[in-house]
Amino acid sequence: MELRHLRYFVAVAEELNVHKAATRLHLSQPPLSRQIHDLEDEVGTKLFVRSQSGMRLTEAGRTFLKEARSILAQSQRAIQLAQAASRGEAGQLDIAYAVEGFEPVLLRVTRLFRQLFPMVELGIRELQYHQQVQQLLNHRIDIGYVGFRFPELESELVFECVWKAPFLVALPPEHPLAKQRRLRLSALANEKFISIRRTAPAYHSLFVSHCRSAGFMPEIAREEADGALSLLGLVSAGFGVALVPETFQQILPVAVEFRPLRPSIPTFDFHIAWRRDNQSRVLHAFLEMLRKHAHAEAAGPEKTAVAKHSNRNLYGRSQREVGATKSKSGEMQFGRLQRRPTLSRS
Repeated sequence: MELRHLRYFVAVAEELNVHKAATRLHLSQPPLSRQIHDLEDEVGTKLFVRSQSGMRLTEAGRTFLKEARSILAQSQRAIQLAQAASRGEAGQLDIAYAVEGFEPVLLRVTRLFRQLFPMVELGIRELQYHQQVQQLLNHRIDIGYVGFRFPELESELVFECVWKAPFLVALPPEHPLAKQRRLRLSALANEKFISIRRTAPAYHSLFVSHCRSAGFMPEIAREEADGALSLLGLVSAGFGVALVPETFQQILPVAVEFRPLRPSIPTFDFHIAWRRDNQSRVLHAFLEMLRKHAHAEAAGPEKTAVAKHSNRNLYGRSQREVGATKSKSGEMQFGRLQRRPTLSRS
């Protein structure tokens, strides 16, 4: 049985007249009649009752019609998905993030991407930075908000800086230094620092380097965190202080005082990563959108507003194209993203 046989059957079932069905299908009547008889032989039961007054569906025919329509619709959807996937407008995209690094811009881009590309199935999971890297290497996720750049893995992974976050000092509640609105890093020379040495060695090395530049070697507390939440928990409990990216402020509810530094120190360059061999059009469409929004965010509110307006226009055009195409051929097409320059790629 082929799909064309189902189309022949549906046409005859809807017209209840072989001549009209043949005209609709651009066939002659005798071959269509033979195809319907052959189909009944293959199914093993009569699908139509034929009489001098006309045709009508049997109970088996009504059941078969429902299933035939479903199969034809599913086959059409398979064609649409395959065509959309070839354009980067359908498929699967698995994203991983760490809660302390999930910037609002990432939420906006994810939400907008779902609107513009409803045929893409998004999988989102929360993983620590080192877990994301492992999942990328194991082909379990497509893109990770990994935070750090890992030069030793650049033969397999691409790292791209999407935004820069200022560093803040995290202090326990009622810490004497919390009375100041801004702090010098050198004022922390006698404090114990909470670190994430084992799970984020790059972060540990970075903050030690900043302390050395301020003229002191930080004393590392014996209690070591295994992630951002436990780090802030140890700070809140009074085990020490920490130097953290600005994004850590969004981790609630932890009783921690955050203070900016003066003068400010070099920012935390936040990276995303994906496999070099991943040529998924869906992935690269998402990356283009993320770059555009990250670039607008860095340029300020005016550029952000322009980016939002641009996306609304793209979304409106995309939906109009979908509606127009549906009405003509039943196939779905979506607007494509234009290429934008990257911010920083390794």
